[in-house]
Amino acid sequence: MSSEEKKRGGFREGSGRKPTGRLKIFANTTISGTPEEIAKLKRLAKENDKTVSRFVIENLLGKK
Repeated sequence: MSSEEKKRGGFREGSGRKPTGRLKIFANTTISGTPEEIAKLKRLAKENDKTVSRFVIENLLGKK
């Protein structure tokens, strides 16, 4: 395969995602529940002006 045939992929100067400057790296996880449980969780988070993630973390780990 000659270089003329290659049209995709490979390293290019300046390519890729640019750094955001963010100091914290976040991880994801998934929880499962009944539709009613998830709806209640979302409602409780909203009532406390928090995201569902922040609400769960603070309530499980006692952080505020």
